[in-house]
Amino acid sequence: MKSFNWRRVICMLGFLIIVEGFFMLAAACVEFFYIENFENGLFSMIETNKGFSGLIISTAITFVVGAIFFFSGFKSPRNVGLREGYLVVGTVWIFFSLFGMLPFLFSGYVGNVTDAFFESMSGFTTTGTSAIKDIEVLPKCLLLWRSITQWLGGMGIVVFSIAILPFLGVSPQLFSAEPTGPTYNKIAPRIKDTARRLWAMYVLFTLILATLLFFEGMDLFDAVNHGLTIMSSGGYSTKNASIGHWNSPMIHYTATIFMIIAGINFTCMYFAIFQHKFSKLFKDEEFRTFILIIVVFTAIFSIINALTTSPISSISDFEKNFRESIFQVVSVTSTSGFVIADQSLFTKFTLLLCILLMFSGACSGSTTGGMKIIRVLITFKNCFYELRRLLHPNAVLPLKINNKVVQNSVVQNVYAYLFLFAAVLLLGVFALMIDGMSLKEAFMAALSSICNNSIPIGEYAASTASKWIMSFLMLVGRLEFFTIILLFSPELWKK
Repeated sequence: MKSFNWRRVICMLGFLIIVEGFFMLAAACVEFFYIENFENGLFSMIETNKGFSGLIISTAITFVVGAIFFFSGFKSPRNVGLREGYLVVGTVWIFFSLFGMLPFLFSGYVGNVTDAFFESMSGFTTTGTSAIKDIEVLPKCLLLWRSITQWLGGMGIVVFSIAILPFLGVSPQLFSAEPTGPTYNKIAPRIKDTARRLWAMYVLFTLILATLLFFEGMDLFDAVNHGLTIMSSGGYSTKNASIGHWNSPMIHYTATIFMIIAGINFTCMYFAIFQHKFSKLFKDEEFRTFILIIVVFTAIFSIINALTTSPISSISDFEKNFRESIFQVVSVTSTSGFVIADQSLFTKFTLLLCILLMFSGACSGSTTGGMKIIRVLITFKNCFYELRRLLHPNAVLPLKINNKVVQNSVVQNVYAYLFLFAAVLLLGVFALMIDGMSLKEAFMAALSSICNNSIPIGEYAASTASKWIMSFLMLVGRLEFFTIILLFSPELWKK
């Protein structure tokens, strides 16, 4: 086995850290549009505006460290193999979260490293659980930085790097090491072209959504922030009441539609929208199952709400019940975590349905977390075929998805994923219980962290140790277990 290209890995990490610094700077610059004392000069602004000064200091540190990393490995060979790919993917999320926490710390709005790192990791992994109790006290530059962390993490930091950094020497292993399902599909012959088109579509949807929200009643700042966090399936908001702050059916329905879009496989959407191959989308079993889940669970939620918390006596009551039900279903299954209704009124059966939706998640190749519907389909289909094989031992019954035979390696990958999901969930629950949580609290916290879903399905108070455990679970869940676990495998590092 060839020697490990450490310098190239450091170079790649350095450039990505520099890119993070530019996004920090962009977040800081938004304060110029809202600050009232800028006429006193930039230094006066730095002294009086804690959010702005925190971002400027963080940007400077990020640029310096990134430059040191980048130039220390700039002249190294450009080959990036399997081991380098997994190391870059496994560590870049940690580095981004470490530098991403600095604005919260230096601004003084988060008083300790634990909460700052938790907030940053929750952002980049698009989990959306916040350590900040009152987000409305944050300055606009910090609110925007929170939203940017989710937007960068939504499509994937490494996919972003492939799109903008072709000179780094990208291999398919690097692309597939940041997974969004059991397989990935290319929409162009070259990996970098695939990444660029995915990100172009991601940016386009974000701009369309922000524009719609602006014309429907949000101010420009709130519209941009929610455009970033809805398309990334993140859940961060600029208001404590989330999207429920705006009592606007148009905003609620728009958010619902774009949460659904964020939950669809972006490759299928690319073929449908830009190559007019709509059959590729509508014939996709995962997409059809995703829509079926939304329809069925919305009907169930509507019936439960009508019988319990929201009796229907008029057309407006029916519309409100339907709107809140479909919003809730889509928010949970897309792992976004936005709310427009009081979650404390949910029945136990409704909470159970939310847990099932959280497990399944949405489509592979989307910005969402969770198990992904394709894995659920493969598991159920394979179980069904195994029962038929018991009745017909000599029959040839290949497992098919979209009329294509699923390779045994993919089925084995799915079962390995399910085992790791269960094992990490149990270990997470056990660790949180040791730290003082009850079984119910530990299960809710571990599950929402692994599935990168901030929907409040239970109340729990997290200690310092619990927040670090949950941060690790967020990272492992976002990278779908294999990438992180492989870093601890001696086999990966053997020469």
